[in-house]
Amino acid sequence: LKLDIAKLAMERNGGKPIKVVANLPYYITTPIIMGLFESHVPIDSITVMVQKEVADRMQVGPGTKDYGALSLAVQFYAKPEIVANIVANVPCNCFMPRPNVGSAVIRLTRHEEVPVQVDDEKLMFHIIRASFNQRRKTLSNGLSNAPQVHLSKEEIQECIAELGEPLTIRGEALTLEQFAA
Repeated sequence: LKLDIAKLAMERNGGKPIKVVANLPYYITTPIIMGLFESHVPIDSITVMVQKEVADRMQVGPGTKDYGALSLAVQFYAKPEIVANIVANVPCNCFMPRPNVGSAVIRLTRHEEVPVQVDDEKLMFHIIRASFNQRRKTLSNGLSNAPQVHLSKEEIQECIAELGEPLTIRGEALTLEQFAA
């Protein structure tokens, strides 16, 4: 987390896109992956071994219980794919000390162009995070309670209606394209 990977990439690779390969500590997987993406380091792909549930979360779509802010963020920057041509699901008995969870190898291939265009990437991610902070709430209630979203509940409901969705919709039902809109 402290390494200036952009500087390292420039020094070692002349600023050309790099490939990141690692066995990530499970407790800092998300900050490392998101730090790489959000810092806009020139990355071709990230291939990492992570907790299996986290790998699953990175590649699922709307309407599933594992779909959330991490799924959307990863899919905004890259195409996630659990690696199938190598031992992708690593059983916990492969490690000493043995962890209580399974592992998986996932490859995140950076999009040449992000799949949706937004004027304010940070705002979109504030909206996404706020949509999943209180999973049992409707989207309009979750967003109206979020301090980073500076819209009234009525304005939020107008936006949801413009998407053609019912006001009872929850964040886990929306696609990346809908969040961008």
